[in-house]
Amino acid sequence: MNKVLLICALILGLGAGTAQAESVLIKGGKVHTLSDRGSFESADVLVVDGRVQDIGLSLDVGADRVIDARGKVVTPGVIAPVSELGLVEIGAASATNDYAVTGESIGSAFDPLPAYNPKSTLIPFNRAGGVTRALVFPGISLWGDSVGNPQRVFAGRSFAIKLNGDFDSVVARDLAQKAYLGEAGGQLAGGSRASAYAKIENALEEAREYRGNKEAIRRGDWRELNHSIADLEALQLLIDGKQPLLVTADRASDILWTIELAKKYDLKLVILGAAEGWMVADQLAAAGVPVVIDAINNLPNSFSSLGARLDNAALMTKAGVTVAISGPEYASTHNVYLARQSAGNAVASGLPYEEGLKSISANVAEIFGIDGGSLQPGAVADIVVWSGDPLEVTSYPEQVLIDGKSQSLVTRSTRLRDRYLKPEQGHGFGYKF
Repeated sequence: MNKVLLICALILGLGAGTAQAESVLIKGGKVHTLSDRGSFESADVLVVDGRVQDIGLSLDVGADRVIDARGKVVTPGVIAPVSELGLVEIGAASATNDYAVTGESIGSAFDPLPAYNPKSTLIPFNRAGGVTRALVFPGISLWGDSVGNPQRVFAGRSFAIKLNGDFDSVVARDLAQKAYLGEAGGQLAGGSRASAYAKIENALEEAREYRGNKEAIRRGDWRELNHSIADLEALQLLIDGKQPLLVTADRASDILWTIELAKKYDLKLVILGAAEGWMVADQLAAAGVPVVIDAINNLPNSFSSLGARLDNAALMTKAGVTVAISGPEYASTHNVYLARQSAGNAVASGLPYEEGLKSISANVAEIFGIDGGSLQPGAVADIVVWSGDPLEVTSYPEQVLIDGKSQSLVTRSTRLRDRYLKPEQGHGFGYKF
């Protein structure tokens, strides 16, 4: 019996050894840990089994692979706080667009996850820009009954992915509910601002009512409710404080209203947009409400953002608000990697440099409770080695690691470039005849 146990132990030990991930030593880079460890002008990062094991000066250890990062900058991977990655390829082509629900029957219960495509061409494209993780949210169509329903305010359920392109790339589900308030897509969600207020509050009231009377409501021994059982079930995590409500709001008065709403229903709240957030920064900070903003939004594109300004991120951070920065609104999914350009502009407008890096990584992870965003022992090894300052537009990723594994930086764009730059592939513009 003892011999059998010994053989089994040896087999299990060998299996564990073969399953063990590659160890990686990144040497000599300028390291921004975005943690209590601070930054190092020159340090080594040791990765074992997909996690950061150690960070220090001249680590004298062996590793399966060594990356020379001298003269380079090492940071955690960029995390996109809001995207539709894997749900859309071409926004104007309905056959490639799975991010929105149409019709009246589904709101907060809408789950876009079954339509998620980890092989989307947008995933390697953004990974090559330094993005290693992303939050994926559904949206609502606001252009009328032909493509959607402008009366809806709740978009549905969300999830988080790592951008390795594998079928197991979903890392978390039901992270937040997204609701629209004010102007979006040139129209008012809910039909009007007052209507959107009422719809959100009515949904929360009915979710509370459902929580205390589930059996009777399911049996039909209850008054008729405006929301389906599926929608009310989806809102339970929200009213139980287990997930935040992500509300799109730019106007300062709208932000104040959502803060009061969150207090009334004891909600975790995140504001998306916050173009006029600087006006109510003290109230946001006092309520502990973080924001997700486009830091280069400084134009009065609507009556909800007449007070937009470039130092919005700096002013809110100074007041104590946790700020996450997304890419520009016009590049919301196809180019979410441009978040670092927005962060660079925020730094140029007064945001402290380390806060600029945190706004596209550590702060996103903190707001939504996901892995990534910092480099410290035990942290997931999502790491980017940059050619230079990651907040400079001329810098680019030279190495991208997700869970400690090196990722390909080849994209459809680079393949097309390489194909048509080769003279043997054709004549003139590269076409074969």
